[in-house]
Amino acid sequence: MIKEKMTVVSSCNDAFATHVTALFVSILENIKGSKAALEFYVIDDEISLVNKRLMRTSIKGYGAALHFLTIDKHYFDCAVESDRIPETAYYRIAIPELLKNKDIDRVLYLDCDMIAVEDISELWNIDLTDYTVAAIEDAGFHQRLEKMEIACDSTKYFNSGFMLINVKKWLDENVTKRVLRFIEDNPEKLRFHDQDALNAILHDQWLSLHPKWNAQSYIMNREVKHPDPTGEREYSETRKAPKIIHYSGHIKPWSDEFTSPLKRYYEEYERLTAFSADYECEKKETVLQTTKRYG
Repeated sequence: MIKEKMTVVSSCNDAFATHVTALFVSILENIKGSKAALEFYVIDDEISLVNKRLMRTSIKGYGAALHFLTIDKHYFDCAVESDRIPETAYYRIAIPELLKNKDIDRVLYLDCDMIAVEDISELWNIDLTDYTVAAIEDAGFHQRLEKMEIACDSTKYFNSGFMLINVKKWLDENVTKRVLRFIEDNPEKLRFHDQDALNAILHDQWLSLHPKWNAQSYIMNREVKHPDPTGEREYSETRKAPKIIHYSGHIKPWSDEFTSPLKRYYEEYERLTAFSADYECEKKETVLQTTKRYG
């Protein structure tokens, strides 16, 4: 039984407003309990008022709350960017700081190129007492900790697109400032940007979850084989029953170039947002059917 409010956070700019909304709708459509138990936050990188209105309209019928957070961009003056990793991606580092006065124990951070296909509520029953975050091993197997020369007990390296964050532990251990300091002091070591920095600071402090919670494109498209038999079995289980699909490749499902069957999951939930051309038609059809039934 989930008694506390479930808090989900993402970060996006105007170009990704549609996609993060599809993610939120997918979560709401698959949650088994009260939709009102969900609270969404978006770290706002200059999202237009028009798009904010469409985002709120999309989830209004579910009874869930949507809030926008502003951030001091000067924190990220030293951020190493690329065409795939904009400054927006770094904002997740500051999430616990942004929410520290809101009496929130844990936060689920999700990248905006993800879609939930199962109920996420069981994540709130995971014991995080001894961990700063729960996450999923990155499917790229880049040996990043060794290459960054990080002294660690385990060389496992997590994908930062999914982080279930223990807010109090993160704040107590001053993780945000330590990650930002690592970025500033080691720009030459950052191949995978904020993900490298987060792993450099949080190695040996994260709980590894089943990859079905972050079913990365490498896994779903059989592009990698896990070096461990147990891991390979979990990959097979993930392909059969993913819980959150992560479109982590270069080409995204809203692109015409994306041809994987996984595209249908994104399209299913994007059609339910106010950004979709189908949205008003479906709403009118619902009203019409209700009128015929009760009119």
